Amino acid sequence: MKEIKVALAGQPNCGKSTIFNMVSGIEQHIANYPGVTVDKKTGFFTYNEHRIEMVDLPGTYSFSSYSLEERVAKEFIIDENPDVIVNVVDASNIKRNLYLTFQLLEIGIPVIVVLNMMDVAKRREIEIDSKKIAKMLNCPVIEATGSKGIGSEEIMQNIVNIASNNQQYEDFKINYEELEPHINAIEEKISSSTSLLNKRWLAIKLLEGDTSITEHLKEEYQNIEEDVKKEENIFHEKYDKDSPSFLASVRYESADIIYHKAVKEKKIGQETLTDKADKILLNRFLALPILILIMFLVYEISIVWGYKLTDYTWPILAAIKNFVIDILPPANLIDVPMITDFGIWMVNSANALMNYIPIFFILFALIAIMEDVGYMPRMAFILDRVFKRFGLHGQSTLPLVLGGAMVGGCAVPGVMATKGIADDRARMATIFSVPYMNCLAKVPFYTLLLGAFFKPDMALMMFFISTVTLFVALIVAKLLTTTVLKARETAPFLMELPPYHMPTFKGVIIRASQRVWIYIKKVVTIVLAVAIVLFAMLQLPGLNKEAEAKYEKSLDKALSSFDNKVKKSKYYEEVNTKEEVSELLNYYDGYRTKRMVATSKDSAKAIDEDYLALNESYFKFIKPKRDKEAKTVNKALRKLSTDRKRILRAIKNEKVENSLLGMAGRAIEPVTQYAGFDWKINVAFLSSFAARESAVATLGSIYENNKADDMRAEEAMALNSGYTPLHAAAIIIFMLLTPPCIATMIVVKMQTNSYKWMVFAIFFPVLLGIVLSSIVFSVGLINNWSGVEAMTYFYITIVSIALIIGLVPSKRINWKGGLQSKAQGQYNIYDKNLNKGE
Repeated sequence: MKEIKVALAGQPNCGKSTIFNMVSGIEQHIANYPGVTVDKKTGFFTYNEHRIEMVDLPGTYSFSSYSLEERVAKEFIIDENPDVIVNVVDASNIKRNLYLTFQLLEIGIPVIVVLNMMDVAKRREIEIDSKKIAKMLNCPVIEATGSKGIGSEEIMQNIVNIASNNQQYEDFKINYEELEPHINAIEEKISSSTSLLNKRWLAIKLLEGDTSITEHLKEEYQNIEEDVKKEENIFHEKYDKDSPSFLASVRYESADIIYHKAVKEKKIGQETLTDKADKILLNRFLALPILILIMFLVYEISIVWGYKLTDYTWPILAAIKNFVIDILPPANLIDVPMITDFGIWMVNSANALMNYIPIFFILFALIAIMEDVGYMPRMAFILDRVFKRFGLHGQSTLPLVLGGAMVGGCAVPGVMATKGIADDRARMATIFSVPYMNCLAKVPFYTLLLGAFFKPDMALMMFFISTVTLFVALIVAKLLTTTVLKARETAPFLMELPPYHMPTFKGVIIRASQRVWIYIKKVVTIVLAVAIVLFAMLQLPGLNKEAEAKYEKSLDKALSSFDNKVKKSKYYEEVNTKEEVSELLNYYDGYRTKRMVATSKDSAKAIDEDYLALNESYFKFIKPKRDKEAKTVNKALRKLSTDRKRILRAIKNEKVENSLLGMAGRAIEPVTQYAGFDWKINVAFLSSFAARESAVATLGSIYENNKADDMRAEEAMALNSGYTPLHAAAIIIFMLLTPPCIATMIVVKMQTNSYKWMVFAIFFPVLLGIVLSSIVFSVGLINNWSGVEAMTYFYITIVSIALIIGLVPSKRINWKGGLQSKAQGQYNIYDKNLNKGE
C-alpha cells in the first residue's frame, strides 16, 4: 500500500478547516465511497489502496512574510517534503487568494487547487471558469463546498492520481523577466545542494530574504548570504528595484491576469451584505459597545445557561464517584485504607473538572460561530485602535485571543504566536500581556467560586473576570513599552477583513467537540498526573503518634456514647463489638448517600430492596418503623455517623495542614493573610503552577467529604471553607493576575531568549496579585463590601486607570544615531542588551 503525504495550505478564512474535516477523517462524508476506511487512532485514511496522511498547515497570506504561521508551514514543507499540496482558495475572494497559489506552485511539489465556498461565490453572482484556471495554471482545479461535503471524492481522486505519477508533472515557473539572470545565478550556486526541494524555488526565496531558507542552506553554503546580497545589489543598481517587492508585483500581476480571464463578478461595485453589516459592527462609535455586548451574551449563554445543564450531568458524575467508592475497601471506623483515600482523591479531582464540560461545549461552540461568521478578525480590527494606544497593535490580537481574551484559550500557543509580530516592541509587550488572559485552565476555578459564592450574579461576575484582564494587560503593556521596551523597533499593522459567512451546524459541533475532547484528554493526562503528585505531597509525612492518639480518644468517646445508648436494647448483641459497629456504620452511611442521590420514588424503592437483600438484619436499624428499640439504635447510629464524619474531617484537615504542601502553604500565610487567604487556598495556588486546573482539583478534594454523596465541589466549598463572598472576590483577583503554568514560562524563556525576562514574568504578576487582592480585601472589610461590590469597585478602578493611560498620548523616541558621546555610548550598551533579551 503506497503512502501519500498531503499538505493542506491556504489563506486564513478560506474555509480550509472544513475541507480538512471533509476529506481527512469525517466518516459521514467518505463512508459512501468504495474502498475508503479510516484509522481513527492516527487520522489516516485509505483510498483505492493508498494510505493518505493529510496535514492541515496554519493559514497564511503568503510565503514571503515572516509570521509564525508561515514559518511553521515552510518548515513542514522543508522537513517533510509532502507528495502533494492541496491549496484551498476562497472562491468568493479569488484574486487575493491566488497570490499564495502562485507561491505554492513554485515550490516544485504538485499542487491541487480547491475553490472552496463555491456556494458563497454563486450567491454573490460570481462566475468562475475553473477549467480555464486549470488550463492556465496547468494543475487540477476543483470546485468544492466543504461545509456541505461537495468535492471530497474528486479531491481524493486527484491526490491519488498525482501521487501515483498517473499524470506527468512539469515544474511550474513564473517568468520574472529582469530578475531571471539573478535567479539563475543563485540556482547554479546551490545546484549541488542535497535538499530535495526545487532549486529555483530556493533561489527565489533567498532573493526574498527568507531567513528560514537561508538558515536551511547555510549548512552547505556558508557564504550564501554574501552571494545573494551581491546579486540583489546588482539588480538594484541596474533597475532601481528591490527583489522582494519586484517578485511580489509579478505575482500580483499574474493573479490579476487569471482573475480577469476566468472570473466575472456581476455585482461588482454594489454594496454587499458584508459592507452593510460592517457599517454597523465597525462603526467608530458603536463597534466597542457591540463587542462588549457580544462578549456579555457569550458568557451569559455559556456560563449561566451552561451551568444549569450541569444539574443534569452532575448526577452522572456523582454516580460514578459512588460506584468507585462502593468497590474500594471500606473504612474501619476512622481508619481509611490508603487505596480508598487515593481513589476518592482521584475521582474528586476528575469530577471537579469534568462537571464543567457542558459550559465548555457551549463556549467553544459560540467561539466557533464567531470564527466562522468572520467576527473574530473584526474584533482584532476594532481592538487595534485601542491596542496601539498601549504599545500593542492588531497583530497582538491573535496571541491574546489564543491566550484567552475570549476565555477558553491557552497561554502556551498565545505566547508562541507572538513570534509572528513584526513590531519588536509590541511583540515583547504582548508576551508579558498574554499570561493575564483567562486560559481554559482557569475557567473551572472561576466557575467553582462563582457556583459557591455568586450564583445569582454569575453572568455579571464572569463578565468582570473576562474583560478586566484585558484592561490589566493593557496597563502592563503601556508600562513596559514606555520604560524598558521603549527602544525596541516598531512596525505598522496591516490586515484584511474576510466577508461574512453563515456557519454550519455540523462545523460548529465538530469544532466544539474537538476542543472539548482536547480538554478531556488534558484532564485525564496532565491534571490527573499532577493530582497523583499532589496526593503524595498532601499525605506525607502524615499524622504523628500524638494526633493519632487524640483522634482514637475522640472515637472511643463516640463509641462509648453509642454503646451506652444501645446497651439496654434487645439488639445489643448485634452491635456490641467494634467490627460490628464499623460494618453497621458503613452500611448506614452507604444507604443514606444512595437515598440522597435518588431522584424518584421508584429509584428510592430499588435502593431499599438492594439494601434489604444486602443485610436484612441491619436494615431494621435504617428503617425502624414502629420498632421502638430499633429506633433507639437508629438514633444512636445517626449520632455516631455525625461524630465519625467530624473526626474524619479533622483528621483530613490536620493531615493536609501538616503535609509537605500544607507546610508550604503555611509558610506564605503571613504574606497572603492580608488578602484573606488561608493555607488551604495557598496550597491550591501552589498546585496550580504545574497546571491551572489542579487548583480546582485540589480545592474540590480538600473540601469534599471522603464519602459517597451527591454534593458538588462548589457546595462543599461554600459549606466547609469558611470563606465569604469577599474572600472569594480576593481569591479571584489573585488568580486573574498570577503567572501562568510552568509550560508557559518555558515558552516565555524561548521567545525572549532570556531567563531574566522569565523570572520577571513569574514574580511581577505574583507581586501585583498579592498587592491588589490585599487592597481589595482590606478595604472591603473596612467598608463591609459584599463580594460583588468588591469586584465592581476593582473593575471600575482598573478600567478607569486604563482609560486615563490610554488617553494620554505617547511621545516615544523612535530614532537613534548621530555623533557618539559618553551618554550615547551607554545607550548603545542598553540597546544591545535589549536585543539580547536582557
